[in-house]
Amino acid sequence: MAQNRLQVTDLDFDTIKTNLKSFLKQQTEFQDYDFEGSGLNVLVNLLAYNTHYNAYYLNMVANEAFLDTALLRDSVVSHAKTLGYVPYSKTAATASINLTINSGNTTLDTLTIPKGYVFNSKLVDKRIFSFVVMNGVTVTKSDTSYYFENLEIKEGQLMSYTFNYDESANPKSTFTLPDTSIDTSTITVSVRPSESNTSTTVYNKVTDILDVGADSAVFYLQESKGGKYQIYFGNGTVGRKIEDGSVVTVGYLSTNGELANKIDGFGMSSSIGAFTTGTISVVSVAGGGSDRETVDEIK
Repeated sequence: MAQNRLQVTDLDFDTIKTNLKSFLKQQTEFQDYDFEGSGLNVLVNLLAYNTHYNAYYLNMVANEAFLDTALLRDSVVSHAKTLGYVPYSKTAATASINLTINSGNTTLDTLTIPKGYVFNSKLVDKRIFSFVVMNGVTVTKSDTSYYFENLEIKEGQLMSYTFNYDESANPKSTFTLPDTSIDTSTITVSVRPSESNTSTTVYNKVTDILDVGADSAVFYLQESKGGKYQIYFGNGTVGRKIEDGSVVTVGYLSTNGELANKIDGFGMSSSIGAFTTGTISVVSVAGGGSDRETVDEIK
């Protein structure tokens, strides 16, 4: 009886087919069959392929169930989430410059570079990178010039998305940002109670769950499927719950990461106030840009 048992421990295609043929040859009904030259060979091939596919699939499923053997980013991120870990995003390259603008005949005592103003880089590999002022800066005229010293600029493009919260359709108050190139350290979140209410509350990203109370205006961040990021809010116990009908505005910097490192030349992209020209000197070349964590780094 033992010889009539089908061997199931070997799972490569050729071995599976050989085991199937050996099993069938032991049956009285198939003793005189030519398995290599008959139509039965096609059926044996189909059985072997099906078994091999299933074995491969189940092996991969089992691998994805554990952090140390998982290969897919979505699986690794999911395991990391159970540990409270959010993989690092891309990081924008940051440079520091001095900008001097001659006041000419103007009588203005102050000059402001607004948040979002763009400086263009010099040509790098046939490409120009945009560097953004993340916080508006105002200076007072000194003698006949305006001096912006140690002005920090980050590579990327400022983006903004607005979501209308419908509690019945989105009970977990989770919002997906349609971008995989976010520098998550630049995310800003503000909430208005409704379209008609202009009162705005700024929400901050949670850094320590122990500091979060029922009315804390905080948001949480996680990486979702496809490498996109999601923000979500508290439930009224751990973090303030946003109300149905709220308008959520999310801003962030979309960046090229490490590609902009070592850039050392910049120019004004447009006028600042009434001034179209200025003198720029580089205090520190662009650096610190990095790509998002890889699967191996997350592990």
